Amino acid sequence: MFNILENGAILLGKNFTVDGHFRRLFRVITHFHSDHMIDLDKSVKECSSIIATPITLDAANVLGYSIPKHKRIDLDYGITLNIDGEKIRLEKAEHIMGASQVVVKSEGVEMAYTGDFKNPGKGTPILNPDVLIIDATYGNPSYRRQFKEESDMLLSDYVRDALYQGPVRIYAYYGKLQEVMRVLRQYGIKVPFIVSGKVSELTKVAIKHGIRIDDVFDEKSEEGREILKDGIYISFHHAAEFKKRDKNATNFLLDGWQITEFIRKIDQRSYVLGYSSHGDFEDTIYYIENTTADTIVVDGSRSEYAKDLIEYAKKYIPRKSFILLPH
Repeated sequence: MFNILENGAILLGKNFTVDGHFRRLFRVITHFHSDHMIDLDKSVKECSSIIATPITLDAANVLGYSIPKHKRIDLDYGITLNIDGEKIRLEKAEHIMGASQVVVKSEGVEMAYTGDFKNPGKGTPILNPDVLIIDATYGNPSYRRQFKEESDMLLSDYVRDALYQGPVRIYAYYGKLQEVMRVLRQYGIKVPFIVSGKVSELTKVAIKHGIRIDDVFDEKSEEGREILKDGIYISFHHAAEFKKRDKNATNFLLDGWQITEFIRKIDQRSYVLGYSSHGDFEDTIYYIENTTADTIVVDGSRSEYAKDLIEYAKKYIPRKSFILLPH
């Protein structure tokens, strides 16, 4: 009734494969990061439909995945679909824009997959299925962020201070960049945002779907060129571009694997910030402790720390049953 394959596909019920390819009626995408879109082109060909939130499907299109309109099932949070005797719904996951948890009920058994998440019980609702499949990205007990409650404020403070010296460039993965834009506006930073390429297109998707980001300008537009001349702005770039960073700007690379300190200096004007869109070890344990699910399946296909998580959980949460998949 449920399984996790070596290629990362989460199989739920009889009809659904999530975040990996398997020839079934429906492929579900929890969010648009590449490790959760593996073999999506194969799924478009071999599955009858692709299910995801509208933001995720629009973002997939920006990132070059061609999903025909007749194969798209845009599913908003909390809406239940009845398909071939099974029920599926998506619930919010705080990770990147449009991210979701997946709930499938089949033959009277409810199964849920968290996908990537943070802030369980706050930004990410804790689900209570019969079987919970949980992400283990930060499954080792050493991955505890002491500063996670203040990370939005710290990010905003460092960016605000850097703006006194001139332009700021922020480097992160797609989706996280748009979240950072929202956070900076929430914390009162009002300078223009400069974007280009896929970052620009994904930001348009975010705004289209109601995420509050304003004063965003493409670097090739007339307004964007004038702002670049003026010199006071924040520009946003994919993390892979950090190696080509501009020495005339203050550069911030956002890296969730920086655990013990929030900021680390790289050179005179470049820093790594420990800012993550994932929950840490404590968040993962908190989810497990607070769900009523008796069976916890740990996703070992995307994390080398799944065994560490199970060893800890068996010792300190004895009332639940733990399964590692794939074996």
